[in-house]
Amino acid sequence: MRPALLLLAVLAWPAQADWTWSEPLTVNSVRGAAIFPHIESANRRGIAVSGGTVGVVWEDNRDGSPQCYLALKPTGAAAFQPEIRISQGECYEPVVVSLGGGRFAAAWEENGGVRAQVLPGGMALKLSGAAAAQVTLAAGADRLYAAWAEQAGRFKRIVVARLQWEGDTLNVQSVRPVEARAPVDEQGWPALALAGDGSVIVAWEDRRARHTVPMVSRSRDGSGFSPPARLSDHKSGRVDGLGAGSGAMRPTLTTWGRQGVAAVWLDKRDFLSGYDVYAAFDKGGRRFGKNQRVQDDFGDNMAQWHALVVGDAGGQLVALWDDARDGTPDVWLADWNGTAFGDNMAVPAAAGPGAQSDPVATLGVDGFLHVTWLDHDEQAGTRIRYVRAERR
Repeated sequence: MRPALLLLAVLAWPAQADWTWSEPLTVNSVRGAAIFPHIESANRRGIAVSGGTVGVVWEDNRDGSPQCYLALKPTGAAAFQPEIRISQGECYEPVVVSLGGGRFAAAWEENGGVRAQVLPGGMALKLSGAAAAQVTLAAGADRLYAAWAEQAGRFKRIVVARLQWEGDTLNVQSVRPVEARAPVDEQGWPALALAGDGSVIVAWEDRRARHTVPMVSRSRDGSGFSPPARLSDHKSGRVDGLGAGSGAMRPTLTTWGRQGVAAVWLDKRDFLSGYDVYAAFDKGGRRFGKNQRVQDDFGDNMAQWHALVVGDAGGQLVALWDDARDGTPDVWLADWNGTAFGDNMAVPAAAGPGAQSDPVATLGVDGFLHVTWLDHDEQAGTRIRYVRAERR
């Protein structure tokens, strides 16, 4: 099937942009059959580029317990430097964003709370007073925000904090729940975007309807949030009298162009084929529009996983995910062409024999697309792989 897909991609130019890919690099220096790296995180923000330096974060169990690590590849370097451990206790789901000038901010769950730190250097700062998980970050225009799921009685709710950094020191300026009232069911896996007009957009998984629905809220400056609204335009409900409704999960957000924000998530509205990838756009009016399916017809009748969207101020917008349309899991991408997502293209180094999954990505200020993923090998151990791409 892949030759046909590649032919379609060529015929669709310029609607589907071509990419020139670098040779892949391995990020993690320690691997083994009993070592399991994970790059899952809220908003899938496991890679960032700052001053030309690429930073990748993940969690693995090489030391006998889950710990979080950061690996850096400076500008012009042929390989990643040996990773450093950034956690002290059991750590999960780290994220990283660029602060510019070769500096990063990272956040993660550790020992039942969430922490953040300026890197390299800096000291870890505990963000949550209560039990918390699934932290994410968003940075831009000298602003830095964090969001996480924090225990509030029986269930977790989404909390957003404005952070400030000076040198290596990180401080919390404000902390506010999206909704003041106690949650009536679980909320989790938040995504953040800082729009060009200064507003803060937060999306998350919400189970108040007794099944998982992506919700979204907005704030002009992070001091108060609008009532939550559904991100999905599919009014899900019971299917053939079964369950509470078809689910949707793991919303991701990115800024896009001068004022826009794009969302991508996994959606089970076509419940017979598992999760599909769907998108919605806020073009600056601070309201998301009609949902659009991302994967093409070759991706029908199978489940998609680990979807995300990345954009930049120049208007580039790319969605990535993994699926097994060619028999084994591969990493796929689709470009937004202004009216729709184009034909799906496999990331060359993340396709073919074996299992390649769990993409994370970012678009650097230089316009390059940076992608990492898991390359699974049961005998030798899983590698975290990295490539960079530029448009032809």
